[in-house]
Order: sequence, then structure tokens, then C-alpha cells
Amino acid sequence: MTESSRIYLALKQDIVTCTLKPGLSISEQEMCIRYKASRTPIREACRKLCGESLMQMIPFRGYSIPPLTFEEYRNLNELQGVVEPAVAALAAERATQEQIKEMESWASYEYHVGQKNSYYQFLEWNRNFHICIAAASRNYAFLDVVRNVQTRLMRYYYLVIVMDSYGPALIEEHQLLVRAIKAGNPKLAAAQATEHLTNTSRRAAIVDLASANHYIDPMQGEEEMGRVQKSPARAVRTKTRFVGKRRRELLSR
Repeated sequence: MTESSRIYLALKQDIVTCTLKPGLSISEQEMCIRYKASRTPIREACRKLCGESLMQMIPFRGYSIPPLTFEEYRNLNELQGVVEPAVAALAAERATQEQIKEMESWASYEYHVGQKNSYYQFLEWNRNFHICIAAASRNYAFLDVVRNVQTRLMRYYYLVIVMDSYGPALIEEHQLLVRAIKAGNPKLAAAQATEHLTNTSRRAAIVDLASANHYIDPMQGEEEMGRVQKSPARAVRTKTRFVGKRRRELLSR
């Protein structure tokens, strides 16, 4: 494994599991320290994550983790609702036996409540499961869309699965979808895909996206705010010290 690949995998896991909180800004120097690497592999890893919409580049400043928003989740969910049932129907018509076996394999992993690494492992398998179905459709435009959407949804899904034990239900839904594809039944495959998406939306309805995002509380009362207004220079110093302390706490996790 190359150094950039190692950093990419570690950084992606930190982003997906919200260890690096959505909305956080992070510099190359901070990532060099955190991941014990030089700038070149850090840049290569960040470039790939930017291409997957998991990071954003800030010119002359570094990078930021995109915030989680209801608008983005809604857009991705609506796109899924149109694309994935159609993809499942095509897969039922076109999937090879080898591809079906691969789907069955990706559909088998169940995460374990309380084991954080198993959450991330499940999200990777879930992503690969849906990408495998898209590949079986033999429509590369659909494949590109599903790959992008599933990658961007990983952070949202992480917040869902840490809240309850949905593992058995998710496996059952995945297996029902594979069976419909294996049976060569496009209508049933599309219906199973739609039901799976409906259940996913229901599970996600209880997630509080706002609390997951990075937010800096100025931690100042009315008296302190009065003093700050009289002394702008001190206000900048106070904010800088607090921001620096909070960033060190986040990045040391």
C-alpha cells in the first residue's frame, strides 16, 4: 500500500465517522502531524477525497470537511429514489451469475452495536453492494451516479446506524433485493429497491444533522461581550486562543 493510499483510507474513515467533524477546517500541516506523513501524500489523498465530495479545498488556507445538511441529504435521497430502482430492474435483466454471487457476498455483513470499526466496515460493504448492483446494470452513467451518491451518503448513514441496531433489518432488505435480481424479475427488483430506500429514509428521520456539525461557541456572556466591543484587538486574541484550543482538541481525537 502506498503512503497516499494509507492516508486516504485513514482520512476517509475519520471523515465518514465524523471523527473530523463536518464543517471543520484543517490545514496540510495539521494533517501531516495527525497522519504522520509529508505534504505530498497528504495532498494526493485530499485530492481524491475532494473528487468524492468528502472534502473541499480552500485556496491558500487548506481544506474543510463539508457540513452535513438536510438539503444535501434530501437531494441525494431523491436522486436515489429515481435511479436505484431503475438500476435494480436493469440488473435483474443483465446480471451475470458471478455478479450475483458478489452481491450476495456484499449483502452478508452485519455491524455490531458498540463496535465503531464495524460501523465503518458495514458502510464500506453497503457502498460496494449498491455499486455492484449498478455495475450489473451495464449502464456506466448509472454506475457513476450510484458511486458518487453512495460515497456522499456514507456520513449520513453513519449517524443513522450508531443510533440503533438496524443490522438484521438491513441485511434482510439487501438479501431480498438480491433474490429479486437473481430471479430475473425487474418489477420485483425495482419494488424491493424502493422499499429499501423508503425504510432507509424512515430510519434517517430521527437524525439531528445540526448537532453533528462543527460549531465554535464563543462562550462569552453579556459582560464579556461588552468588554470585547470596547477592545476589538482583545476580541481577536480571545477568539484566536479559543479556536486554537478547540481545533487541537478535535484533531487529537
